[in-house]
Amino acid sequence: MRFKNIDFGKARLFAIVLVTAIGITQIPFANAYFAPMMPDTTLVLPNHAPEGFTQVRPDIPHGKLETITYNSKSIGVDRKAVVYTPPNYDPNQKYPVLYLMHGIGGNENNWTSFGANTILDNLIADGKAVPMIIVMPNGRATAEPPSNNVMADFNYYADLEPDLLNDLMPYIESHYSVATDRKHQALNGFSMGGGQGLNFGINNIEKFAYVGGFSAAPNLQRPNVLVPKIQQAKDKLSLLWIGCGDKDNLITGSWNLHQALDEAKIDHVWYLDSGVHEVPVWNNNLYLFAQMLFKPEGSVTPPSSIGEYDGSSTGGMMGMGMPGQGGRGMTGAGGGGNVNAEYTAKRVSGDASSKGAAGKWVAKDGDNEIKLDLKVEGSKLTGTIENTQMPGAIEIKDGKIEGNNISFGYVRNVSGQDFNMSWTGTLSGDELKLKRELAGGGMGGGRGAAPAGN
Repeated sequence: MRFKNIDFGKARLFAIVLVTAIGITQIPFANAYFAPMMPDTTLVLPNHAPEGFTQVRPDIPHGKLETITYNSKSIGVDRKAVVYTPPNYDPNQKYPVLYLMHGIGGNENNWTSFGANTILDNLIADGKAVPMIIVMPNGRATAEPPSNNVMADFNYYADLEPDLLNDLMPYIESHYSVATDRKHQALNGFSMGGGQGLNFGINNIEKFAYVGGFSAAPNLQRPNVLVPKIQQAKDKLSLLWIGCGDKDNLITGSWNLHQALDEAKIDHVWYLDSGVHEVPVWNNNLYLFAQMLFKPEGSVTPPSSIGEYDGSSTGGMMGMGMPGQGGRGMTGAGGGGNVNAEYTAKRVSGDASSKGAAGKWVAKDGDNEIKLDLKVEGSKLTGTIENTQMPGAIEIKDGKIEGNNISFGYVRNVSGQDFNMSWTGTLSGDELKLKRELAGGGMGGGRGAAPAGN
């Protein structure tokens, strides 16, 4: 027999009433999570969330949000996280846990500002998602105060892994009623958090059976690092989800991982939405991803993609998950730590070598400085460029000067990935009007957009 249009929440309540009425005192699922899925039922996911899926419904039960403070021995400070407990949370029942990370420049409140708790309330009320606890940490794992140049914090996001495993998870397990085995642990996020979800999850398959990333940023490790870890792991992933918008300028990292997984014949969900690097894509991915968590294998059919992408560059540049910029999309133009940006560099006073474009220059980027030391020989421009919030000066390449116009490039390495950066500028007295771009809209070999460095 196949079951259709069953309200599994009501079915569970009816079962409890029934067994109580006939005198059964030990309810088998009283101390375990309840998966709203009958043995002979297959849920076929739609290719997109329905209209209004992020709207609060006043006629259904709602979960609760709590901001917790835990001590991080890994980082050496007290840190905050937001915890969602599902409607009718029962401390005598064990719940599965989803750890959900945000993008760069954000914090533990990002996902709830997008409506993640409302999405889960609605799915649970409709019997489409297992009641679960969601833990939303601050992905910027450092005791240092935030910088005005958020991209200078790029490397701090890798440091969340020991904090998550050794500090936050033990806190959650000691303060909430959670199932602690890997079959009841999931990890995901968007942008930088998407890279964290895939990196940390695949690094720790013995702890997480459900792993994913939405619009993963360039912190995503390379396929030749991640794929062997999956192949060599003793345990099998119950779900590996890679989702992205088809016009997202960070898509190539996700695409390359998807292609490598296909080549290695490793089961995974590749979900291509229609959109850029933006909140609607992440909410839609969460809506679909959540319905595949903590359910019997084969009981949910993944969604089909609605976007189209063939591995070519999407052109232009986007931000890396900094909420609130550019409305629906998160365009990375302008300063403040984005990849494509414009600066005004001032000539360093008292520099005896200064003449024309030659000499030392400094451009301000919030509390950050970008320093240039340029040399001119005919039409050839050489020298170095340094971002004071990133390690080391870099030698410029292919530098040219034509009248008052200059151009140069270089390679910036971040988290093991190389990115070709291109600069152009116009000289006007003691000022250089500079423009920074990712060369050609992407890195050779298609590995996504670069984080802003210098």
